[in-house]
Amino acid sequence: MDFFEAQARAHKRTKRLVFLFAFAVLGTILAGYAATMFALGYREDLNRRGDRYYVAAPSPRSLWWDPQILLVISGSTILVVGVASLYKWSQLRSGGPAVAEMLGGRRIEPGQATPDERRLLNIVEEMAIASGVPIPPVYVLDDEPALNAFAAGLSTGDAVVAVTRGTMEKLSRDELQGVVAHEFSHILNGDMRLNIKLTAIVFGILVIGLAGRSILWSIGRGRVRVSGNGKNKGGGVAVIVAIGVALLIIGYVGYFFGRLIQAAVSRQREFLADASAVQFTRNPEGITGALKKIGGYALGGTIVNKHAGEIGHFFFAQSFKSAFGGLWATHPPLGERIRAIDPRWDGAVFQPEQVVDITRENFQVAGFGGGQRLPVEETVRRAYTAPADLPPPLLPITRIPFQPVAVVADVGTLTESHFRSAQLLLQSIPAALRDASTDAVRAQSLFYGLLLSSATADREAQQQLVIRHAGEPAAAALAALRPALSLLDPAARLPLLLLSAPVLRTLNATALDQFVTTLDELVHADGRVSSFEFVLQKVLTRQLKLAGTPASRPEFFSLTAMAGDLSVVLSALARTGNTAEPAVATAFLEGAAQLKDIETQLALLPADESDYEMLDTALERLAASSLPIKKRLLSAAAHVIGADATVTINEGELFRAIAIAIDCPMPLLAAAPQSEA
Repeated sequence: MDFFEAQARAHKRTKRLVFLFAFAVLGTILAGYAATMFALGYREDLNRRGDRYYVAAPSPRSLWWDPQILLVISGSTILVVGVASLYKWSQLRSGGPAVAEMLGGRRIEPGQATPDERRLLNIVEEMAIASGVPIPPVYVLDDEPALNAFAAGLSTGDAVVAVTRGTMEKLSRDELQGVVAHEFSHILNGDMRLNIKLTAIVFGILVIGLAGRSILWSIGRGRVRVSGNGKNKGGGVAVIVAIGVALLIIGYVGYFFGRLIQAAVSRQREFLADASAVQFTRNPEGITGALKKIGGYALGGTIVNKHAGEIGHFFFAQSFKSAFGGLWATHPPLGERIRAIDPRWDGAVFQPEQVVDITRENFQVAGFGGGQRLPVEETVRRAYTAPADLPPPLLPITRIPFQPVAVVADVGTLTESHFRSAQLLLQSIPAALRDASTDAVRAQSLFYGLLLSSATADREAQQQLVIRHAGEPAAAALAALRPALSLLDPAARLPLLLLSAPVLRTLNATALDQFVTTLDELVHADGRVSSFEFVLQKVLTRQLKLAGTPASRPEFFSLTAMAGDLSVVLSALARTGNTAEPAVATAFLEGAAQLKDIETQLALLPADESDYEMLDTALERLAASSLPIKKRLLSAAAHVIGADATVTINEGELFRAIAIAIDCPMPLLAAAPQSEA
């Protein structure tokens, strides 16, 4: 699956959605016009019969055609539907957290997670690290005992994964892994933004019907009072009831079509997400096991929250009972989904007595995910046996085979090899560091520790900087983490940064400002900025920015307008992997050759014109460019790195940082370490 093609398809689906929305609104307008003409015709008939409730007869009109009335009805309907859709969009525009909280979701705090919650977090972290997306916050719907889950957001930067309490407690690790993989497919396929748009649209169409239902409900509860007495009062109530019924019918005509749109848009994507989940995990029993448990469990996937119908298309399984013979079903039947994965399925589902709470046998020691778990003794050795004054390990100049075309094709994908590599990398991280990444205070010291110099004098000066800017507690936490940091495999540095970023989003403005200032002082303590120091700052600031402003529109659509920025990026990459000028020039030309349209406008820049400050500025502009430009940038950057058919850890980290900076999910570039470090 090509990430950029998937995003383009999502954009086309949005255009189709607008067309279908217009069709549903047209149905609402016609229903409103018919009801109005019927009411006016009925009133004229009453006047002709001398009904005393009406005094003046209207001017003669055609019974079924009046352009002025049609214009008024059309304008009023479009206004009401449009305002309602915009209102719902404004509620959800902050992204995934807004959707999860609307359903009553509770965010899991990593440092306070129960064993079941830790198991769920591990799976999400593995998927995120493997695919290159920011690690999404995880929510639990505590009031939902049924088996279901969803992913929501406007982009990968503000996505969340949410599961019901039943899903977390009643699925095995493999089954839970299959469900999460299904939801990651929606994240990578660009389905989430479309889902939120669809929610806003359906609500806009429904609001007229809701108004009618509210009127009738108020009358039934005695909350609407009509002046007068006797027949006059009864007539007033009759008019209000008629208005309520009319609005209810008119609104539900549009709502009927809105639900059909919601169902049609959702159903086919579920088959794709199921297939992707199997591709990710290479474990069809995981997702089919989850589907069978949903089929055998009494509650199935039914969500009791009142908003379940609004966002039914978000969920892993059907979240409400479908009316009209399944026409409104947002998901294919469970049997069809299971047979699409396992054609030999015999039709048996888990019986209710088989669906029991999962015990802790799948929970991994020390917070590690799936795969082989490390012995407790080895975990302790990794975290605590290094001398306290041992400096961070020097970065090995190891070159790994690198194929630019294959790497760019991997953007936005998640394969079994990516997934297994992520598991091994996460297992290689000492337990003390994994534990620190879940705490907002110690995670800051973790970032400080990753910036410590290997030179003793520089390291002592950096520690004094930490004391001066962050305080003694931060310095003490840093000292406690240094033994474990000395054992960290260099290839695991970036995954550790990504693990720590979510908890840093919880810092208040003052603490975050102090943290960023301390980081900046540490980076510039020796008067220069290294590749990793740039990567650390860029990855952190970008992920924090994406979480705060998830919705963004492209501002640049022309390669020519971005030629200067592209020259900076390619020049900086060429100098990161090479020291000799001939090799730098060769690498740059390899990348420039991928941009034939503007090749003559690109120039290899001197080191002082393509430093990390200039690179940061260029990436900020490129982040606001269109998807085709981003794809061309990544292709050119990959060919710069691959000029010698290899990639170093420094080059790989910078390349992934570039992808993160422009919001393109870049999977792991190379296999994780196969032996314990």
